[in-house]
Amino acid sequence: MEIRRMESSHADKVLEMSKIFYSSDALDHEIPLNIIKESIKTAISDNDILTGYVFCENDDIAGFSYVTCYYETEVGGICVQILDLYIDDKYRGRSFASQYFKYVFEKYSYAKRFRLEVVKDNPKAINVYKHMGFKEIAYGQMTIDKI
Repeated sequence: MEIRRMESSHADKVLEMSKIFYSSDALDHEIPLNIIKESIKTAISDNDILTGYVFCENDDIAGFSYVTCYYETEVGGICVQILDLYIDDKYRGRSFASQYFKYVFEKYSYAKRFRLEVVKDNPKAINVYKHMGFKEIAYGQMTIDKI
């Protein structure tokens, strides 16, 4: 598996996979198509907000994920938030997630914390993340959406 920075040539395949991911039980609600498209557009642009990655196997895109970074006072440094990790069914069980986490941990080695979100009733994903060293935190999440 090769991890590549998401580019415009990946957009159609990532959109196809995103439609599956964002309507799955990995989320607690469906994501509107216009927001999915905007996320892909942002991830492939030259910005410091959102970086997209694709997982390739012989030039076939096997999955994708995003990373965003921010300062977190609780740890006194940069926090890397790993977003929306998706691996196509036919590539699951081949350690792609482990390889991706290793890549992210090395690429963002300056970070003081790595963070991700997982729906509480997704035990398979929770076990993968715990195996990678993630721990559950007691914080609840609250939001105000302006979309």
